[in-house]
Amino acid sequence: MASSYTFAYNDRIEIDIDTDMKKNYYINFLNLLKALQQAPEIVSLDTTSKQVLEEIAIGVANEKLLTVSDVMALKHLGSPATLHRKLDLLLNAQLVEATFSGTNRRTKYLKPTQQALNYFNTLGGLVQQAINIR
Repeated sequence: MASSYTFAYNDRIEIDIDTDMKKNYYINFLNLLKALQQAPEIVSLDTTSKQVLEEIAIGVANEKLLTVSDVMALKHLGSPATLHRKLDLLLNAQLVEATFSGTNRRTKYLKPTQQALNYFNTLGGLVQQAINIR
């Protein structure tokens, strides 16, 4: 049986917190993710770089490849200069590759490399593990 306690925040909001967090899928996932990030073979990325990589992967999954211009227009993630730096970091880390479509050499389309796909597959496995922990 899980025990709980009440946490008062700002003397106004009271939240009951379940101290048996082992049944919380998201907490299990975070614990597994934290352990994964300690592994030497995992490329260390800052939060914004991860978000850019995720946006590129989502674009591929939705069959809409993002261009460099599309990434630089993701204002909710940062300024165009910041996003360009993060994109360079992802390209240099070989997590993203830029490709051309047909004879159009002006527009670069972005897609995750096999290394990035392996990273996402590992994260998917962590989600499955988190769900199976009981």
